[in-house]
Amino acid sequence: MNQTFLYTLATTGFSVAFLHAAIPTHWLPFVVIGRARGWSHRRTLWAVAFAGGGHILATTALGVGVAWFGFELSERFDHAFHWVVAAILVCLGLWLAFREPHGTGCNHCQGHPEKLLPDATDKAALWGLFLTLTLSPCELFLPVYLTAVPYGWLGIAWLSAVLAVATLGGMLTLTWLTLHGVQRLRWSWLVKLDERLIGGMLCLLGVATVVIPH
Repeated sequence: MNQTFLYTLATTGFSVAFLHAAIPTHWLPFVVIGRARGWSHRRTLWAVAFAGGGHILATTALGVGVAWFGFELSERFDHAFHWVVAAILVCLGLWLAFREPHGTGCNHCQGHPEKLLPDATDKAALWGLFLTLTLSPCELFLPVYLTAVPYGWLGIAWLSAVLAVATLGGMLTLTWLTLHGVQRLRWSWLVKLDERLIGGMLCLLGVATVVIPH
């Protein structure tokens, strides 16, 4: 087991997951809805942890499926497998780096939070947030699972732990900062910067896949 590549994979996986979690749609709705409904900071952060858990579970389940597919490919195309994974990562990274970034998806609710879910109960609001994140897994992280295939299921489990810590840590950190006075900053720049950085990280990981021996 090559420790250099393992550390590269951990660093890149953590960065991709954290940067993806930094997209405002992953945490800003909790702040807006929490304030509209009069939630305490602790309750808002608990809602982030609850919904973030669903987001992580959905991504992990898909990642395990991708890994299983990777195991099948690795058995049949052992010598070419790393090159295929590298090509996927580099192509996805370039696409992210040069495509037009999406909007935050939250601009419509920042000015009038009191209009959000006016007739819903707190439980309905919480489950709405949970389903919104659970049904939109981190698809950008899925190709990273292919790079852990040479390390077997232990490597997949380890990478899933990295995903969980980075994603939930990013969501909770940015929610906490916003709740404590950073909310006046304009967050739209995060989307553009986020996708550029993730694209660059995926390209570097793709190169490392073929340059650094496993």
